[in-house]
Amino acid sequence: MPKYCFPLLLLVVCFSSLNAQQDWQSRPWDAFWINCPDAPATEFGVVHFRRSFDLEQVPEELPVMVSADNRYQLYVNGTWIGEGPCRGDLLHWRYETFELAPYLRTGKNVIAAVVWNFGIDRPWAQQSLRTAFLLQPQLEDFAFLQTDDQWLSYHNPAYHPITDSRERLGTYIVVGPQLEVDGKLYPWGWESTDSYDDSDWPAAQTITRANPTGTGTEFYWNLVPRQLPPLERRELEAPLIVAHGVNNVAEADWQQQDFSPPKEQFGSRLIPAHSAQHFLLDYGHLTNAFFELELSGGKGSTIEVYYAESLVGADGLKGQRDATAGKEILGIYDRFLVGEGVSMERSIDQSAREEDLREYQTQTFSTLWFRTARFVELRIRTSDEPLYLQDWRTTEVSYPFEERASFQAPTDPDLTDIWNIGWRTARLCAQDTYVDCPYYEQLQYVGDTRIQALISLYVSGDDRLMRKAIEAYDQSRVSDGLTMSRYPTQNGQIIPPYSLYWVEMVGDYWWHRPDQAFVKNRLAGVRAVLDWFEPYLLENGLLGPMPYWNFVDWTPQWPWDPELRIGGVPQLEGGSSIISLQYLGALRTAIQLHEHFGETYHANRYRAIAERLATAVSGYCWDEQRGLLRDVAENDQAFSQHANILGLLEGVVPPEQGEAVLRKILEAEDITQASFYFRFYLMQLFFELERGELYYPQLNAWRALVEQGFSTFPETPDPATRSDCHAWSASPNYDLLATLAGIRPDAAGYTSVLVQPARVSSLSYTAETVHPEGMIRVVCQANRENRFTYTVNLPTGVSGRFRWQGENHPLQPGENKFDF
Repeated sequence: MPKYCFPLLLLVVCFSSLNAQQDWQSRPWDAFWINCPDAPATEFGVVHFRRSFDLEQVPEELPVMVSADNRYQLYVNGTWIGEGPCRGDLLHWRYETFELAPYLRTGKNVIAAVVWNFGIDRPWAQQSLRTAFLLQPQLEDFAFLQTDDQWLSYHNPAYHPITDSRERLGTYIVVGPQLEVDGKLYPWGWESTDSYDDSDWPAAQTITRANPTGTGTEFYWNLVPRQLPPLERRELEAPLIVAHGVNNVAEADWQQQDFSPPKEQFGSRLIPAHSAQHFLLDYGHLTNAFFELELSGGKGSTIEVYYAESLVGADGLKGQRDATAGKEILGIYDRFLVGEGVSMERSIDQSAREEDLREYQTQTFSTLWFRTARFVELRIRTSDEPLYLQDWRTTEVSYPFEERASFQAPTDPDLTDIWNIGWRTARLCAQDTYVDCPYYEQLQYVGDTRIQALISLYVSGDDRLMRKAIEAYDQSRVSDGLTMSRYPTQNGQIIPPYSLYWVEMVGDYWWHRPDQAFVKNRLAGVRAVLDWFEPYLLENGLLGPMPYWNFVDWTPQWPWDPELRIGGVPQLEGGSSIISLQYLGALRTAIQLHEHFGETYHANRYRAIAERLATAVSGYCWDEQRGLLRDVAENDQAFSQHANILGLLEGVVPPEQGEAVLRKILEAEDITQASFYFRFYLMQLFFELERGELYYPQLNAWRALVEQGFSTFPETPDPATRSDCHAWSASPNYDLLATLAGIRPDAAGYTSVLVQPARVSSLSYTAETVHPEGMIRVVCQANRENRFTYTVNLPTGVSGRFRWQGENHPLQPGENKFDF
């Protein structure tokens, strides 16, 4: 399998001008979607395509538009160019535009691509029609390169799916199959011009001409241009070997080997014939990466590569994440079978020189899509021939977020660790969509995405992934008005409360970005969502039982029901305060949006519903004896942080009870507790009540994760942790800036800034975040007498207010200083 080519300057994606994009979007293309005639249309298959051509002179430019189903990697003259398509749905199927001219040469050239379709086992985030590849040159002089029956194709028999991960691991894992790659059957050198003979490849089979969305008479893949930059790739340092086992018997039992931890970096290795070796590697932190084995010799060897977020102890628990003693790896794996290559003419022993070993033909094994791991284990068994592992390369991939913001507290260095771990979590959960977790699902859920998007805005200022997510959910809406809870996906799922949080996402974007047209185009979707809920209001005015999965949070009190096959759902019979309050919040966001755009009829209609809803929650769910909101009307046994967090946020708790309710939220242990996910809304409550100092102790939960050796933040705390990297737990990268430093928009479009810092004794810090017009910087200097000095720098042309203990002070562009 070919190597990736670096440096990153070679990964050039050329985004055409607006006029060019409009031209290619207005009419059908001449290029055909193609497949290999002997490859399956919808089942598992890996297909290679080649188009050779001669050039007397290298052109100054050669832009081409490329797409595939399911996915592809593109090469020119053996050089890796890029990959795609950026995930979407069949009505919004992305294509990438690449500039090929820098990779061409006079004489013979070849454009090559590998396309894979994982069939029924494809990732659940992946939609599909059938296996297909598409390439359309933009210049008429190179129209002959468009995909048609002049392209050659090859159905690669080397790949086989291994589909036991869900059963073997006993968990929900939907990221696609594990792979077996048989080197004896692999067409080595297929992407190059000089060393590969494609004379026996059949001509490609044409399927249909390509149609941009809105053109043609039928739906196939409705093409739209990619909205996002290419994923960033960077080489990682070699990992440390934390365990090594050797046995000279090919049938070695891996559990009985002699382990010794040399703690050295993993590099080139000679594995003798008729032996078995085992290497357990630690990268020191979780990563999404392509792990590549470059080797020679070793005909008949078997190499299995296991990937895991963390190791598991004898008790079946993960425990301390950076501990390895007495633990084993349990995870997904791939299997590589070493082919013949060039037969060895002499034996290889430990004294052989590396330059001698490199004379033999190399084979490079990897996977088609990245794997997620902190720990990797190689299990190598050789046959009659020694195997030389020449190189082990690790290429990390992620969305190219730039870390522009920062939070530094010299008096509390733990916050630096929390910041760094949180940012790594957010980055690993961002690819060509946001994802909830990279190891198990890679699905874009609204509940996670809302938090991820705010982190993106505050830390990087890049709103492109957020825009794509908001638009994707809007496009996912079913006929009755609700959005999908996760999208894109091949397996539909609806969580009505997540549709409400999609409305809140539209509001978040409206507050943080001066993009009026984008927000206005979402209003019809907002109305469709809100109008779905109204018929489910009970006679008492509350939302009761509703269709679909009414997930609120993962808590022990709302466990998984194996019969109903749902979990995380509070009581709904008689009327739910929690979901009613989520509806109330979305209604109030919709009122603001519609008033802003002059839609007074809809604003007034939603205001009337909101007033009735607020009255119903306070009237039927307030428990005078307990001094808390009940989860459901007239049930004095069900109480939660969730209901009371939302009740205070939406102002339905009696004002004189507000402080007492807040205290009970924080202290009462007999009410249902919020998870890492729902604590995000607790932090927003602290800000709304101007009690930001209460956020600081909440960080103890994240401090505990740092002490436990996590390199990313998990879905839930131990012992219930499944995912060690879950987007919603990265919320400190937002709240350190937005709640502790208190930096938030004070008007739609971030045209005005509010700085409302928390008053935390002896905590000095410097916080910087991204504004559309530049950077906002807040420096807090706390002294021993509980006095504070604040220096606030705003971008040119941006003003706002500084709020301290209920009083407002004007903020002007440039430097502002306050002593309290």
